[in-house]
Amino acid sequence: MKKGCLIIVFLCLLSIGCLLLSQNPVLSQGYTKVTEGVYMISRYGCNIAIVLGKDSLLVIDTGFKGSASKTDSVISTISKLPIKYLLDTHFHYDHIGGNKKLSEDGAAIVAQENTKKRMLIEWNPPEMAGVKYPNLPPYPEEFLPNICFKDSFNIYFNNDIIHCVNLPNAHSDCDVIYIFKNANIIHTGDLFLSNGFPVVDIYSGGTIDGYIKAVDNVIKRCNEKTIIIPGHGSISNRQGLVEYRNMLSAARNNIEKLVKEGKTFDEVIAMDPTKDLYKGGKSWLAPKLFVYTVYQELLNK
Repeated sequence: MKKGCLIIVFLCLLSIGCLLLSQNPVLSQGYTKVTEGVYMISRYGCNIAIVLGKDSLLVIDTGFKGSASKTDSVISTISKLPIKYLLDTHFHYDHIGGNKKLSEDGAAIVAQENTKKRMLIEWNPPEMAGVKYPNLPPYPEEFLPNICFKDSFNIYFNNDIIHCVNLPNAHSDCDVIYIFKNANIIHTGDLFLSNGFPVVDIYSGGTIDGYIKAVDNVIKRCNEKTIIIPGHGSISNRQGLVEYRNMLSAARNNIEKLVKEGKTFDEVIAMDPTKDLYKGGKSWLAPKLFVYTVYQELLNK
């Protein structure tokens, strides 16, 4: 009798688990529905946005190179339509690795002109706070953007106008935000991370002051209903951006004060200038790496 009850309980729990799985698109299908006709894949390097048009797709960022086939497979579960546009937010390898695979059917790759320049040279930043990123050789032609712009560019897709806006010298020297005028969506790339501290790529034109200025720019373009797709982390909104901006500004000011006092990097780390600034729990990125890039920049000003 007890054995039979246990079996029934187990089957009930299994049924509940399967039901929850089927109701969670992230778990069951590999993507999240952002709004009608807009989806997000977040498990293959960065937040990849997929926009459904009448006869084609538009994709923002493409994730890791090694995950490109998986990304392509998930996109196929959303729609079998061909990809018409691939929009790169910047040149980092976790955002452009799938360019080749996802453009195989003729998709145009769009990016700020410095993205292409960065992809044509070796990327080999030095070790930072004990972290060494991979040394990446120049990308083959199949990965490169074939539509490049300097300051801004407009794409007309699915009865919407997508403003492509370069916000320079922030996370890098080629950051672009993509603003959907009618859908009221902004994809920020790595100018906003909703899951912790960012890396300011000071070896590729990034600056902390430019970063904060860029976030201010994005905030001005939002209203209370704007949907924000960050480069990493969960979907957010204007208030999330404001809190992020305040976190970065407070951290920058704390680090600058210690730099002016002549503190070494080890002394700065020991004083924990980012303590309690991130309110979302544990940052996906060790704050030490963020502090290192900001410290190095301010030290050499």
